[in-house]
Amino acid sequence: MIDRARIPSLIALVLLLLLGAGLFFNRAAENGRRANDDIDRTDQGAYIKYAIDMRETDFAFVGRRNRMPVFPGLLALFMEKGETPQGFFEKGKQINTWLSLAGLAFVAAAFLKSFPRHHALNLLFLTAFTVFAFKAAYVQAEILYYLLTFAVFLACWSLFRKPRLTMAILAGALLGVAHLTKASVLPGLLVFVVFYPLDALWQLLRGKSRTQVRPIARLAVTLLLTVAFLAVISPYIAKSKEIFGHYFYNVNSTFYMWCESWEDVKERTKAAGDRTGWPDIPDDEIPSLKNYLRTHTAGEIAWRFLSGGSRVFNSMARSYGYLWFCLAYLVLGFWVAWCKRHLIWRLLRQRPIPILALAAYFVGYYLLIAWYSQIIQGNRFILGLFLPFLFTLSSFLVPFARRLRLPAWNGRPLPLLTAFNILISIWLVVEIAINCFLRLPTTYGGS
Repeated sequence: MIDRARIPSLIALVLLLLLGAGLFFNRAAENGRRANDDIDRTDQGAYIKYAIDMRETDFAFVGRRNRMPVFPGLLALFMEKGETPQGFFEKGKQINTWLSLAGLAFVAAAFLKSFPRHHALNLLFLTAFTVFAFKAAYVQAEILYYLLTFAVFLACWSLFRKPRLTMAILAGALLGVAHLTKASVLPGLLVFVVFYPLDALWQLLRGKSRTQVRPIARLAVTLLLTVAFLAVISPYIAKSKEIFGHYFYNVNSTFYMWCESWEDVKERTKAAGDRTGWPDIPDDEIPSLKNYLRTHTAGEIAWRFLSGGSRVFNSMARSYGYLWFCLAYLVLGFWVAWCKRHLIWRLLRQRPIPILALAAYFVGYYLLIAWYSQIIQGNRFILGLFLPFLFTLSSFLVPFARRLRLPAWNGRPLPLLTAFNILISIWLVVEIAINCFLRLPTTYGGS
């Protein structure tokens, strides 16, 4: 039963969320009308053409193993046979805007369930108006992918806290759908299947009782998650094996990431027909890890990572304002870690594996994106880490900063996290106003 004293605050919360939703939809639609008028820019026309091919063949179209089928399949559900790409363009933008708004409802629920209300609302409005509003009115798979990978991240987070077989199946199924949305989830799956059993092994070696650690349960969770993932993607990868000769064939991860530039891509495997079958190129010339290591020095490889990392950071810095908020949360995280260093060090010695898993997840993906930035640049790849990053930092800040206080002001010490959230809210109001009325009408958000 709802406490009567909380009813006014709940009404205020609902009104704030409704106001934010209305503003979001209006500004995202304005961005789509004014800044996104070229169907051929950043894969939008290709996604619509994929959807038309699926609709015209009653979803029997195989695909060219560049873009994955879930998002085009979603678009195809709203199509009539005979629609042209240009004719569907505006409808596609509206579909993705509604999808973004529905996704923000999921994000709101996740944040409000996990963190204090003020902190959660800051995260929600930061997500809505510095990322999603710039990505909503574009016929691209990115928003759907961000939501699915965040859902997978939350599921895996809960599995590290408590092994549950049903959650493992759900996480694996979501991972499969995410893979069929964008073929970028395999590194995350690798992190989980490596570090999750290691966590149980570490605790067992540390002397925890078998009933506490339950290593068999951890192994069962890892196996179930992997099996559920493979079950979801099995029809797709079986067809890939039949036509292209490899289960996980995707032109981006199989070939393009081992090229030097997009021009190099077009001149090599793309020109040799990599979208319709295995390209007709001699084995010693085809882009691959083996050939890349054979033809490049260690210095050249290191420089590609370093220059790519700089390129990705500069791309974020020039974008929609989200980077500076993320850095503010990160700086506070370092400060809190320093203040609580003795406690954190003790916790790390007791159970370091989950922290190492998080480090491998974020650092690994950043390095992969840095490497790939030599082929294609933009924000859309790195933003797959945005929601997991905010959730991870907040899961650390909320409990560890709870007892930290700023120097007394007017005789009353102010909690550090409260002061931080007040400053973030003020900053957000200014940033949202700038984004809504200056950036969104003119900024192309599809790259």
